[in-house]
Amino acid sequence: MSCVNAVGVEVNTASKHLLTYISGLGPQLAQNIVDYRAENGPFMARKELLKVKRMGEKAFEQSAGFLRIRNAENPLDASAVHPESYHVVEKMSKDLGCELKELITDENKRKEIKLEQYITPVTGLPTLKDIIQELAKPGRDPRSKIKEFSFADVHSLEDLSEGITVPGIVTNITKFGAFVDIGIKQDGLVHISNLSRSYVSDPSTVVKLHQHVMVKVIAVDIERKRVQLSMKDIDQKK
Repeated sequence: MSCVNAVGVEVNTASKHLLTYISGLGPQLAQNIVDYRAENGPFMARKELLKVKRMGEKAFEQSAGFLRIRNAENPLDASAVHPESYHVVEKMSKDLGCELKELITDENKRKEIKLEQYITPVTGLPTLKDIIQELAKPGRDPRSKIKEFSFADVHSLEDLSEGITVPGIVTNITKFGAFVDIGIKQDGLVHISNLSRSYVSDPSTVVKLHQHVMVKVIAVDIERKRVQLSMKDIDQKK
């Protein structure tokens, strides 16, 4: 539920199951939205949601900010700005003598807004800052992008040689160092003394579980199936 409400959903394409997780909606209201959509076509504005059977003012108030409508007449319908705050944004655009769309597309226009002028007993500065932040990225998915990762072309201990630098993923952190998966069966060990040129008392202050790191192979023991690695003086931005 927290994920769906953080990202929001496109009300014209969301399934009943997905809509059920929106704050203020339940299985019945979610079904009613799907039924209304099937009978009347796509929603053209958030306020049209009030025509849905059993959609009262309270349910609308709780859910509207999480339901997006792309290509709506009002560009705010595709954002996380709640309808109850539309009048604030409309006043901002009026004071600047521009269209609502310009506040979204023109960063310089947004910079001209003096938030202190719009503070009221109902709308505080934190809310105004949230509104401006949303105007700068309407409908953008807040989830972070997945960082791409690929191992080097090594598949066994025999493919390793001392001195080469390879990418890896931290798989375990202990008091004496960190184990790193470099793409072969055996994880390599970065001893605490090889985590950094500076003194390290706790490995967890240098690396985190599942962190992507660059490591240098400093020793390969094929007979004992052990690999010693180092992170000293390795550029971790690679």
